[in-house]
Amino acid sequence: MSVASPAGTAPAPAAADAPDRPDAVRARRFWSARRNAAALAALVAVAAAGALLYEEIYIRSGNRAHAWRTWISDQLADRHLDDAWVIAGSAVVCALGLWLLLLAATPGLRRLLPLATEDTGGLRAALDRRAAAAMLRRAALETPGVREAGVKVGRRRARVRAVVGFGDPGEVKTALAEHLSVERGRLGLVRPPMVNVKVRTQSKGRRRS
Repeated sequence: MSVASPAGTAPAPAAADAPDRPDAVRARRFWSARRNAAALAALVAVAAAGALLYEEIYIRSGNRAHAWRTWISDQLADRHLDDAWVIAGSAVVCALGLWLLLLAATPGLRRLLPLATEDTGGLRAALDRRAAAAMLRRAALETPGVREAGVKVGRRRARVRAVVGFGDPGEVKTALAEHLSVERGRLGLVRPPMVNVKVRTQSKGRRRS
């Protein structure tokens, strides 16, 4: 993988890039337990089932149905499928169901980037995005000519914005791209993010593309 840089600036040499790892295809993202969503769905289901069961036992014991049971029965008997409230309620239920399916089918924990682990007996490790951004920012500030730097790391791309304090901005940008390419390989990630570098001079605040 090569360092992505804006047009007009040559990317860092391929030799400095981290090679593709053979276990990159097998590595998977960490899955979230979704405890809050699961607990909420279970609580709602248990509450509804418990209320219906209690009402059924209450009625079969010779008592009259509660007001809420009578109101629901009347609403279900009087309202048709094309009623606005029925359609709205169905849409809300469908949206909640799709949301739960989406949570069940997606890994979550987007802030964790899988690390390359070889010969560890199945042990997995991950690097937080903020930690990866801090490491890249430290490497950026170590580059001669860089006065300030900001880094945002995503799953596939790291965006670096630097302020040049002295020196030629083009040369500083090239050196910064090479330095970040080496540092990216040191992160030990299964899929190192592509690094996109943008610089601007301190005096004029003009960004180089």
